[in-house]
Amino acid sequence: MQQTDFSAPTLIELQAQLAQKTAQLAAIRDISRAVAEAQDLNDTLDLITRRTTEVMNVDSCSIYLFNTARDKLMLAASTGLNQEGIGRYFIPAGSGLTGWAAEHRETIALADAFTDPRFYRILGSGESRYPSLMSTPLVSRDKVIGAVNVQTETRHVFTQDEKELFGFITELAATALEKAQLVHAALVQEMHHRVKNNLQTIAMLLRLQLGQNKQLTPQDILHETINRVLSIATVHEILSEAVVDQINVLDLIRRVSTSIAGNMVNPAAKVTIAVEGDEVQLPSQRATSLALIANELVQNALEHGIGSQAEGHIRVELVQERRRLNLRVTDNGRGLPAGFNPDTGLGLGLTIVRTTVTEDLQGKFFIGPTSGGEGTTVRIGIPWRALLKE
Repeated sequence: MQQTDFSAPTLIELQAQLAQKTAQLAAIRDISRAVAEAQDLNDTLDLITRRTTEVMNVDSCSIYLFNTARDKLMLAASTGLNQEGIGRYFIPAGSGLTGWAAEHRETIALADAFTDPRFYRILGSGESRYPSLMSTPLVSRDKVIGAVNVQTETRHVFTQDEKELFGFITELAATALEKAQLVHAALVQEMHHRVKNNLQTIAMLLRLQLGQNKQLTPQDILHETINRVLSIATVHEILSEAVVDQINVLDLIRRVSTSIAGNMVNPAAKVTIAVEGDEVQLPSQRATSLALIANELVQNALEHGIGSQAEGHIRVELVQERRRLNLRVTDNGRGLPAGFNPDTGLGLGLTIVRTTVTEDLQGKFFIGPTSGGEGTTVRIGIPWRALLKE
């Protein structure tokens, strides 16, 4: 008859268990400290993913936060997935194992996640290296704010102890992230209100002064300056709504264009501005640069393309390719003057655009007639390496 071995663990095994528990307590202490001191959202996200990766002895930890505006989970931080995807990778609500865990408020742990029909692959994320996955929802005050995943490069069966530890860590993480989000939103919202209110007051005073003094010759320059200032205010407004320091550039350009139309287009004129293309998430600094570029191009199309025409159309297109991001602004106005030389004939606005694109962003700038010969088109192309670097 076979006997069961009830021998006690060896000293080496006990020491290994003690070291593991010590590491787990250290990680929990770090995350608990983040709960108490949470100020910067990005730092809190980074700390949680790093310490969870270490204490769970996994190869990747990723945090997805729920974006209510898009009804999707957005990759907000990760130790193992493609870093360029942070703020740009989305999972539709309820989709994939991550979405399922968040929607059902349950932890899911699979040794081979690829064989599960619910698995949602994000192309380019690097997930193909990690067959095993455990996902659990982030719940704070009975509200799902996201989900956390841990993954391993080798097939791994998650134990009950690991599931309990992961659940405890994510409970702490949810509290820390909620506090950091509230601090982030409050600070940015306050900054936004102060900046925007001051800028709008300045814009109003400048317009009043221009309307009362018919002899002012710098009127066009002042109008351009007003719109530049309001474009920056629009960036602050969108940043105040962001979960992390990533901005939807297409949405930003739409808002900037709407602001320009309200300030520059005669209500009696039939002038339209259409903004279309791909939704692209960028860090706020780069998004601000693109917003100012779009501001100058739309202003230029209105002032020098459409001019005083009773009707006109401006089209703004944002298209992402594998290596670069393209922005094109086309109008059906009077076109470029005869003998136009882009090296010497650019005004202040287009000079700002060309300098920003070619020198700051290592991109390309082109201005010329439209393919149909009516109006003007400006095309810029910016490599991703310039847009995503710090």
